[in-house]
Amino acid sequence: MSHPLFWPSRIFFYPLGNTSAICLTDELPPECKADVLFLGCGDPRNILYTVYADVPTSNEPRKIDVTCCDIDAAILARNTLLFTLLVDDDAEDRLHIIWNVFYHMMLDENSLSLLIKQCRKLVPLADSLDSWRQGPYAHVVYMCNSGTLSEIGRFWRLWLGTSNFDVTQAKRFREDFKKGMKNMRERVEDSIVTTSMRSAGPLAPVTLSAISEQFKRFWMTGVTDDGSPDTKLANNPNPTFAFSLFGDEFTVHYGTDPICGFHLAEALASSGVELPNNSALIIPKVVRAARQQFSTWCKAVTRRVRNTSASSASLVVRMYAGEALAFCQALRSVNASVVQTPVFMAPWRGSVVQLDDEMYSPNAPFPAPTSFNIIETSNLIDHVGLQNLLTVTIPLLFDSPSSTLYTESLLPVGHSPAQGILDQVCGDLSTISLLLGVVPSAYVSRFTTRSNTAVTMMQVIGPSPISQYHERLAWKHVNFGRPSNTLHEAVPSFTAPQLAKQLLNIYLGMFSDEDLRKTMAISSLDRSHAQRAIQFAGLIHYSRRSFALLLAHIRSRVCCDWNKVIDDLEELISQHPTFMTGSNYYQETACQLILAGFRLSRFSPAQLQELRSQEDPPIFRAWSTVPEVVTVVLVVPRRAITKVQTDLSAAATPTLECRINANLKLNSFVCLSASFGKLEVSGKGENKVAVIAEDGAGINGMSPMIVSFPALSTILMRTSGGTVGLAVRPSIGVGPLAQKLGLEMYLFKALLTDGRYVHILTKAPTTNNDTISSESPLVPLKSNGKCQGHPIHVEMDRSNVQIQSLTARVDIADPMGQASLASGCAVTVEQLSPNKAKLHVDRYKHVISFPLPIDTANAKLRIARKSKYVEVVAPMTLTLTVKGESDISGNFRTTIDCGVPTLWSMHRMNLDRCPAFKLSRSRKAFDWLGLHIGLMFSQRERMSRARRASPGSTTPDTLMNLKNSLYTLLVATTGLGGPTQTEFSLCNSEEKCYAMILVTDIRLDLASHTVVADSWIIPWTEDIQYKVKIERILPIKTGAHESEAWRHLLPLFIERCRTWKHKPSCEYLVRNSVPLYPGAGSDPKKVPWCSCGMGIGTEVLRERYGNVSAKYATRAAISPLFPVSYMEKVGVNIDDPIEPAPTSGCVACGKGGGQLSTCSRCKKAKYCSKDCQVEDWKAHKKNCVAT
Repeated sequence: MSHPLFWPSRIFFYPLGNTSAICLTDELPPECKADVLFLGCGDPRNILYTVYADVPTSNEPRKIDVTCCDIDAAILARNTLLFTLLVDDDAEDRLHIIWNVFYHMMLDENSLSLLIKQCRKLVPLADSLDSWRQGPYAHVVYMCNSGTLSEIGRFWRLWLGTSNFDVTQAKRFREDFKKGMKNMRERVEDSIVTTSMRSAGPLAPVTLSAISEQFKRFWMTGVTDDGSPDTKLANNPNPTFAFSLFGDEFTVHYGTDPICGFHLAEALASSGVELPNNSALIIPKVVRAARQQFSTWCKAVTRRVRNTSASSASLVVRMYAGEALAFCQALRSVNASVVQTPVFMAPWRGSVVQLDDEMYSPNAPFPAPTSFNIIETSNLIDHVGLQNLLTVTIPLLFDSPSSTLYTESLLPVGHSPAQGILDQVCGDLSTISLLLGVVPSAYVSRFTTRSNTAVTMMQVIGPSPISQYHERLAWKHVNFGRPSNTLHEAVPSFTAPQLAKQLLNIYLGMFSDEDLRKTMAISSLDRSHAQRAIQFAGLIHYSRRSFALLLAHIRSRVCCDWNKVIDDLEELISQHPTFMTGSNYYQETACQLILAGFRLSRFSPAQLQELRSQEDPPIFRAWSTVPEVVTVVLVVPRRAITKVQTDLSAAATPTLECRINANLKLNSFVCLSASFGKLEVSGKGENKVAVIAEDGAGINGMSPMIVSFPALSTILMRTSGGTVGLAVRPSIGVGPLAQKLGLEMYLFKALLTDGRYVHILTKAPTTNNDTISSESPLVPLKSNGKCQGHPIHVEMDRSNVQIQSLTARVDIADPMGQASLASGCAVTVEQLSPNKAKLHVDRYKHVISFPLPIDTANAKLRIARKSKYVEVVAPMTLTLTVKGESDISGNFRTTIDCGVPTLWSMHRMNLDRCPAFKLSRSRKAFDWLGLHIGLMFSQRERMSRARRASPGSTTPDTLMNLKNSLYTLLVATTGLGGPTQTEFSLCNSEEKCYAMILVTDIRLDLASHTVVADSWIIPWTEDIQYKVKIERILPIKTGAHESEAWRHLLPLFIERCRTWKHKPSCEYLVRNSVPLYPGAGSDPKKVPWCSCGMGIGTEVLRERYGNVSAKYATRAAISPLFPVSYMEKVGVNIDDPIEPAPTSGCVACGKGGGQLSTCSRCKKAKYCSKDCQVEDWKAHKKNCVAT
């Protein structure tokens, strides 16, 4: 396994999710089939909501195929139970009971009866894959292998078995269950539990006491109370919460809350709640909202799966029980046409991943996806490490512009988001993105349309009880998924010394826990910070296999002399002074590099044979041929485990390692496979094999522990008196164990030559005949140093941390171009897009693709007229430092893929699934919306707005100006700054309008925790101006750069909510450009969006404005553009007054032109007459602050 092996201490059970539901398809054009890989899937809320919120473009729904992976089969058993209930004919009539079965820990008689009845139907279907396929649910729920079905069926049988308990057993079951609830409840009894606050998004502050009170009620009663008089008495433990991966002990996580997975803002947005809030009023509201959302989402599922077959199903859910990293490696092996997947299925399991041939063989009738356009990883990076996850998932990400890989993390509050992401990626974000081939989309766009304001808003208001903030990243291919022609793809190229130094930096980041300076720094912290630091210090995510797999992935996309890179890197690692204990892992590093297909000059087969002839090692005397890598198997007697088992389980996540001590040299190994059972050995020499008869009781049984790991055979050549042992890896968090185990922390140790406990094999033992070869490469190999695309040389800065420039060499083969170059014609370069430039030599033109955004304005040209080539040396522009820029058109990336526009930096939405709301006019109501919209601005932008312009600054901050315009529109539409205004025009500096925006609703974008203006955009050409008659239009003035930004942004706002199909004659396709006429700024004659959506779905406009307006309008979803938390600091002062929306017209009536008078007190609000000023004073006086 690439992740270090932890001792199997108590594992919490997560039957319910702790974040609100998201739409898994919100990055895909509606025409695309959704192939989703969901790792660490948890409960099915995201699938339910996706089916409900997905954007349709016709009567046929999008095909959604979700492959769910979770290490705990109990979670998959619950999920499958739910889907089967929804497939049944009477599902919609009993959704209120299904809610109880899935979300309540205590059940009434009716709910328990439904659960047991369904288990009776499911248990026989779980006998075999054939019986499942022949059942009534196989067209919706698929099992990826027989092992998954067997494990899921085991839990169904356990649940069903509780119905057969006699009186004594039933009483004990109930008492143990309630005792488990009580023990978990006591862990947080004195705390304010705020987990569900995130689910309220911008309304989080008003839910504080209510959420905590609802949580306590749930854990006291085991049910959710919506205030309904029909609530029935619930005295029966819910078996689906009683059993898990850990066994029959109650291990439901103490933060579990049923309402976490839902969108609580919907219940509160229009309610006029105050601070502090009234819990008695809010709790029933949010519980009813959660129940209603569950019911609505489930109805969407039942209607989709009803009357479908395997060939026609538009929703397919596949289940796989096992470890996520291993599953991804197995899927990659299938893609590489490897018959046997060479990975163990999970920690503490001795079996190899085997997938069902009916779905994963080349001739499968309905093959399962093995590459995906959406990969959702939940917050697995907190459990397995970001680099481990990216290394195995990126190869599975389909090469298309819309393909997206999501990662989430729950970081401690107070931890810098910028530093947090750098720690996670183990290096500079731009450099790592280039090496890996994926980049966070918001890192390029410098904004996000998703909000994470709950924590920020709580900190603004006052001291916050929230201890974590939720960071979610959307990663996309650096080349935007194109070109698919590998000959034209931009391939990074490094010199060997530079790349070796960069890889060393990554190595140091991945294994920073071995840096003694870090340990010493913890001792200098105060007690509370030290305890938290110790907790995180014990969470080690990376092994040397992690590093080798990462290098193998980088090799697959980076052009270099890899033999020299590895030799240089090996020398840098061996000589680096930082890690005193790092040298103990040198042999494992070399071993894992060889397994990943790299060659090390000091470890060659010839040297191995020479060493063997010199030493004549007794271990290999019966071997005719000794491979470079062998498997060492250690059988640890149960007695050695029993005496320290309680201490190990009480320790803070102890990591295990094996050690070989021979010839005064200690070598440590962390890449371990382990299970409990009996080892059956047969054969001799290199033909010796071993099979594990696994003990199902695992850690709670009586069988020995069997541990295996790969090692270089050279370290076993000199073994006189050598030993191999299993030990706890030393760390600051497991210090107390040293008192019992001794300073070396050994659990067990044996002589390498002791055949009772130690075996040397060519293949790792498994639970069946499908063994794993120690020499099998971990990843498909690529020929060394050969570039398949167009090489782009990367030049690093002096510190070798950040990319300084990217160099493209263009060899001019065209005769006309050669002649122009030789004759001395001028050579220029033009920027086409953030990643593309066009080289001009007279009439010769050549488009250059770069792997990252570059700045051609400051590029240097190296011209070789005789040798007929030109080199373009362009600075790379991606950085975590954000500053005001005039040209931001590159921030709004889009491309045309398969005939439809694909967005880079803006999620899609189904506006009709976003609930509309009206703000309460109560003066006491908490102004959540004003605060939320204000969080569009980073601290830098807020300071700039306060100054209006930086003294002496000549570069306009176009993104900030664009946000100001959005702020004007949103504040005016909601009436926060005065009278409600819903008609706007975008005007240039000469007050000539180029677009009209009509807002018909303000809606909640629930999944993204923000708001959206349901808008209609009308091109303001001369002929349309005379036809459309709308009074009281509020003009929003935009400068030249901002007008160009709107030209790029408006098509995105339109495309993101599209429910219609682009026509074959679409202007985007004809001109191969989104937007149309880039560079035309505010020219009203050159409309930037296509006409395909004009007049579609405009019934609401016809009612309000007449047929003419409706004819030319196209629907758009206009939302705030938020700063990126790891790039800029976000935060506002709650006492800051809401500024009146900056306008060029009368604040009261919107009229422009003529002489306007200004408020003598604040010098900001403008009026066309005294009557308007008097009429507006009641609203204006709240915001009027003397200047």
